[in-house]
Amino acid sequence: MKKILLTGLLISATLSGFSQAANSEYDVYSRTIDLNQKSLAFGLTEAEFESIKDEAYANPSFLEGSIFQGEELAKTGVPMRYNAFADEIEIKKSPSAANYGALVKDPEIFVKIGRDIYVFIPFEGSNEKGGYFNVLNDGKTYDLYKKTTSVFKDARKATSTYGRDVPPSFSKSVKYYLVQDGTFLEMPSGKSKILKMMKSKKDEVKSFMKENKIDVDKEADLVKLVAYFDSLI
Repeated sequence: MKKILLTGLLISATLSGFSQAANSEYDVYSRTIDLNQKSLAFGLTEAEFESIKDEAYANPSFLEGSIFQGEELAKTGVPMRYNAFADEIEIKKSPSAANYGALVKDPEIFVKIGRDIYVFIPFEGSNEKGGYFNVLNDGKTYDLYKKTTSVFKDARKATSTYGRDVPPSFSKSVKYYLVQDGTFLEMPSGKSKILKMMKSKKDEVKSFMKENKIDVDKEADLVKLVAYFDSLI
């Protein structure tokens, strides 16, 4: 995995040399998404769905990215985005295409969308139960993965004359995981709990937090902290 992700991070420097071969006939669609069925699936009008649909995505815009299979670059210049509700990578065959499909869920396939790398991790040996994670730090011993989830919430009518109707919505949440050899440990909130998680290097980590004014509620600082902890192992 380390070698694969390094390849992904360096791809911008070598992309042109691969583009002709990588953009050959490589079918990555598992299914076509029927746009007309989206609003119906949630019991919403088309206008209601359009007003909230962006919150179903980590980033609602299709961004140009690359698809890798194993250690090989399979396809470049692919418009993609991560659907945090359906937990799938949506892809278009061209930026101007109206329709889009879903990437095959396979642990051997990962993508780089803009600067973000997404890997598919099976759960208990099952691809069906598995999901996508955003790799924030790829260390020699410890990695930091991010999981963005979006949940649909139905509209609710006010329960009293003083209350207000609540419109339908998608609600996003984010969890971070410290990963070692395939074992996922959810990152707790609060410095003291994180220090306990990193107890093998507690003193060094505590000093690093203080000297660098680390705010563990900020993603960038959490990435720095995990990278430092990994450097100590």
